[in-house]
Amino acid sequence: MFVQTKRTNIRPFVHSDLECLCQLCSSADAMQFIPPHFGPETEKLTEDRLKKYMRHHDAHGISFGYVSNKKGQFIGRAGFYFVPEVNLYELGYSLLPQHWGKGLATEIASGLIDYAFNNLNLDSVCARTISGNESSENVLHKIGFVRLGERMFPLKGKQIFWNYFECYNETNLDFADQQANARFADDWDLSL
Repeated sequence: MFVQTKRTNIRPFVHSDLECLCQLCSSADAMQFIPPHFGPETEKLTEDRLKKYMRHHDAHGISFGYVSNKKGQFIGRAGFYFVPEVNLYELGYSLLPQHWGKGLATEIASGLIDYAFNNLNLDSVCARTISGNESSENVLHKIGFVRLGERMFPLKGKQIFWNYFECYNETNLDFADQQANARFADDWDLSL
């Protein structure tokens, strides 16, 4: 998965990205709302996270990836991860704190939605936030996500309540409705 936005590039993680990912994952601020630990991670935990992202990319062709600015400097991670409980890909992002407040999260999330709908032809994408993460919720609302309420998901043997959102590919859904209506009209005699 390679995604470009006006100010960023997103590419798959590779083994040599561990040091950069450790920079992000050791930040208490950046990891405050990021599962499974909801706080800074050790290098070992971050290495496990990196391996998980690479395995997911190998299995699905998409995953969370390395986000850099146009100068090639690491600024965070973003992408998609499959959530089997809802059978959807989840959009997620996390930036180093020095890159907050510049509109980058909105730009990155918008670019990822565009990629999901126009390159992957997905009908919908989900997102989850932990209560208190208003910044991420604002980003999600700006790019078209709808909050559907709270939902419980298992996480490392615990049940965690999340604020649950979905974003819909209106073009794909409208086309599917038109096709279904056409099939219905062909199959039924509506003149009665």
